[in-house]
Amino acid sequence: MSDLRKNYVVSHGFDESGRLYMQHWMWKMQLGWDLHPAIKLPESSDVRIADQGCGNAAWLVSLASDFEKEGRHASLVGLDVQNYHYPPTGNLPPNIKLAILDAFAEDLPEDQVGQYDVVHVRAFSSVIKDDNPEPIIKNAYKMLKPGGYIQWDDLDGDSFRAVAPGSHSESSIPTAATEEMVATSLQSQKVAMNLKYSWLGRLGQLYEQHGLEVVDYKKVIVKKELRSVMTVSLLMIHAHIARIAVRNGCMVGTDKNWEELWTKAGEEISQGVSLTMDMVVAVGRKPA
Repeated sequence: MSDLRKNYVVSHGFDESGRLYMQHWMWKMQLGWDLHPAIKLPESSDVRIADQGCGNAAWLVSLASDFEKEGRHASLVGLDVQNYHYPPTGNLPPNIKLAILDAFAEDLPEDQVGQYDVVHVRAFSSVIKDDNPEPIIKNAYKMLKPGGYIQWDDLDGDSFRAVAPGSHSESSIPTAATEEMVATSLQSQKVAMNLKYSWLGRLGQLYEQHGLEVVDYKKVIVKKELRSVMTVSLLMIHAHIARIAVRNGCMVGTDKNWEELWTKAGEEISQGVSLTMDMVVAVGRKPA
């Protein structure tokens, strides 16, 4: 069993909650929706949607607004291993409820089995160990009603890269220091936390292996106008990961001064170099 309280690599402070809001805004601006358009919800009034690893419930609050605009009702449930970022109940729409649940739990509570029309999962790539997301998929399958959907949105760490403004052929701004920082950060997190990302390319196949029909699978390159916000978000995440790697003695290239590397990369970023990752969306459906 994996304990997210030990594996969760991002901080629990106000800055992290702010980053989660920023991350949600980025996804919404990129995709144009919260719930994938291919997801067909029943017409009944008892639609139930769960958000695993809900953080500060930003996705749920946005989704509640979407439903309100459409004149529809749904019961929205946010689940996370801790309630560090949960807003006060009084600040939430009345159809949102937040609870505690480890997404990796080996035994789901009975009140979570077969309850949901949609299970949403986002940004779990920093807690998936040994290249194995199957516990999440198994639990989502159990949580779904017959005919229900899983929607998984994530960032592909293997596509982490530095991008110069414009095209590389047009830009004279160097990216070498930022590329070195990316390579060092990626290797360090793999050593420090056993993070691998090849499973993201197999997510559709993994759905099928667990009895889900693949409704959609795609990788999306972030829009140019969203590169800056993705850069800020990734810098916040990887600065924290780097601190963990240093603390655990797992920082790759320790003969180099990590602060100097970040300073040099920062100079390039201030000239317009961006940090990006490809965005992955995978939707699966449980047989009716």
